[in-house]
Amino acid sequence: MLHRCTHRLGLILVLLSLVVVMLAILPLRTSRAQSDSELAATYAPVLHFTSGEKFYPTTVDYIINNSVLMFRNSSDGSATPFGYPTKYNLGNYSGPDWFLNNTLGSFEAISADYNSSRDNAGYGYTAYVHIYNSSTSQVIQYWLFYAYNNGPLNDHQGDIEVIEISLDNAGTPQTALYSQHGAGENAGWGDVEKVDTHPVVYVAQGSHANYFRSWQGKFMVENDVVGSDGLTIQPNSLALEILGERNSHPSNQSWLDFEGRWGFWGNDTDVALGRVGPEGPVFNQNGERWSTPQTYLSDTIGVNNTYFTLAWLIANVFLLFIIYVLAVGAWKVWGIVKLHRKGGLRVGKFLKGPGLIGIILAGVAILITVVALFLPWYSISASSQTGPLSQSGGVELLNIDGVNGMRVNLFMGSTSESTSGYRSLFSFGFPFSLFILVGVILFILDIIGVKSGKKLGLRMILGTIVLFLPFILIIVFMAMLPSFLPWANGLIPGGNIPPQVDTMVHDIAGNPIYGSATQTLPTVGSTTVNWGFGIGAYLFIVAAVLRIAGGVIMRRTPDLEPKAVQAPQASSPPPQSSEQKPSETKT
Repeated sequence: MLHRCTHRLGLILVLLSLVVVMLAILPLRTSRAQSDSELAATYAPVLHFTSGEKFYPTTVDYIINNSVLMFRNSSDGSATPFGYPTKYNLGNYSGPDWFLNNTLGSFEAISADYNSSRDNAGYGYTAYVHIYNSSTSQVIQYWLFYAYNNGPLNDHQGDIEVIEISLDNAGTPQTALYSQHGAGENAGWGDVEKVDTHPVVYVAQGSHANYFRSWQGKFMVENDVVGSDGLTIQPNSLALEILGERNSHPSNQSWLDFEGRWGFWGNDTDVALGRVGPEGPVFNQNGERWSTPQTYLSDTIGVNNTYFTLAWLIANVFLLFIIYVLAVGAWKVWGIVKLHRKGGLRVGKFLKGPGLIGIILAGVAILITVVALFLPWYSISASSQTGPLSQSGGVELLNIDGVNGMRVNLFMGSTSESTSGYRSLFSFGFPFSLFILVGVILFILDIIGVKSGKKLGLRMILGTIVLFLPFILIIVFMAMLPSFLPWANGLIPGGNIPPQVDTMVHDIAGNPIYGSATQTLPTVGSTTVNWGFGIGAYLFIVAAVLRIAGGVIMRRTPDLEPKAVQAPQASSPPPQSSEQKPSETKT
């Protein structure tokens, strides 16, 4: 009997152990049991576009059906047409020198045809899904094809972007990665804006770079128009096609094996100028995105809610600045009104007294400051002595002034978007002059409402910090240029930044005041770069010195407090003469 009880107890313990094990592995089995189609549908993105967007995620059919297959002669960039392929045989053309050339030609023609076809031919919106499995994780990639890229940096036929969601071994989302040009940003799943399980993506106008927030595109090296005032493609409106692997896929996915470009490809100069179509998903970014998504993830910029807050502040800096100015200005005007009611303004007395020289110096400093706002503060220029861009003349690679803010450009030559030979890389378009000009206006209000020469003088001295700021911030920015190189790598068309450019950037950072350097750059040729402060920055220093001198004089000026008005004294009885005596009272 005892033996039977012991046996049953052992069976119960074994069963309990099996239950515990099954419960432990149930999440893993559940996540792995999901089909690829279910996974793709679970995390399909919500895509927000701007009102100015011309192109949306389309099918490979649309791009292939409107293109002629061409073979590029790598020696001179010439090309030979080879007929019209289909998605069933495109992969038969092996080698990287093939490319698809849209027969419609121009951006305008492609845009008109695409929008007509989208409405009438029913191409709809499509995402091609690649699911990468490893022993420790799953990565779901949504590949988006666009007929054209007309972003601020590149202008070319075809565009391919990717959104990927990384799951851990239990099937729990960990990170989301949004591609941006050649690079991208990644964020923890908790920092991703979502609708249920669907990540929300803000697609930049023209470039189709993907962002986590609608106010991005203006912070650091971001340079895109981002918003949600246009079309929104919901997950249930996005057709999802599951992709196989290279050389192992359905027959209608032969295009996966195509090593060439999905858009026009000319010579090396076209590569440098960003006029070349992208490579397909399997070969994109040297195949890293497709075959090693974890490596691609580590190459992108990690962002979080702190980053998004900074991006919001940058995007709304003008509004915040206006609110600050209105509040401070109203406070100063109210102080002037109260001073006037109490006995009048005292600035006139200062102008008649020893404080006149201090106020004159302050006035001259104001005039110089206003002039400096419209002159160059800092510039970096380049000119090629040899190569295809040698006839373009000097090009402003970086220009900082008070009117246009900061603009950073690529050396592109006369065939770029501007006859000056550059293509805009990124800019911070807020006019810095407003900061300083408003400071000047508030300082004038301080002069009008002056009560104390010592206080005004102190404000004049402390206010010179604003005039030194352009000089200081520019030096700091130039010294930090090398730290931006890893981010810029993904934005430069054609690959990584050449080591010669890296050398030039470090030369500028080592001596940001002024300098010159010459390097022989790939494709571009021998190029000389000159940099240094402009006359506007030096005028700020002159204005600061004058303002400090005026402040010191004002500090030594006696205060002109209003004279106290004495109250009238009570009248006393006239003194009595010695001859007058008080009458005696008789009793």
